Amino acid sequence: MTGLRALHPLKGERDFEWRGGNPTRVEALTDMVFAFALTLLVVSNSPPSSFAELTDLLWGFPGFAAAFAILLLIWHSHYILFRRYALEDGWMTALNAGLLFLILFFVYPLKYLATMLSEFVRSLAEGAPRPPLSLGEAEVALIILSIGYSAVFLMFFLLYTHALSRADALELNPRERQLTRFAVYQQCVHVAVGLLVVLGVLVIPRPWATFSGFLYCLIGPLIFFGGAVLVPEPKKSPKPGIVTEA
Repeated sequence: MTGLRALHPLKGERDFEWRGGNPTRVEALTDMVFAFALTLLVVSNSPPSSFAELTDLLWGFPGFAAAFAILLLIWHSHYILFRRYALEDGWMTALNAGLLFLILFFVYPLKYLATMLSEFVRSLAEGAPRPPLSLGEAEVALIILSIGYSAVFLMFFLLYTHALSRADALELNPRERQLTRFAVYQQCVHVAVGLLVVLGVLVIPRPWATFSGFLYCLIGPLIFFGGAVLVPEPKKSPKPGIVTEA
């Protein structure tokens, strides 16, 4: 099978042949939904009519940047998924529709917490730190956000599991199957950590319950060490003409 790597040196991955070419209608709809979600992060009722309103708007940048980065990472995960496998069957379409529904739900608690983050950063800059919301509100907001986060990556888990089940039809080579299994593991990490945060908020007493949010810091190390075990670097074959001594 000829992939995009063979057609363009700047497309594709080193160890994975991209089977997706031109964007499908499913991907076009997905891009529209992500664009709408990004718009919801910044939309306001009216443009600033005074310098004070402009200043208030600019102070929202830290939270917007954080929320934008999260949505962009989710979009990139979706992009890689469809470039790798290019599946367009009914199950893939249904799962993708569920993912889009969850993205539109996820953006609202994400925007709310992003706004609270910006307010807290502003209070720090003004030299009078103040919590933007009460402990009870913070706990509920963290639970809602974490449930949405876990649900989004649960859909990615199902999408990658479906792709793995079609490995023979897609003619995935051993390395590609290995990378697909690692992608399934990555989604499991996201789902598990999100649910662990919810559990922490419910179990840990106040005022420490909101510190459960720091459990998201586990995602990076878990994926890094999981990658070292599940997808070790392939051994390089010796160059032709080099004879190794016994």
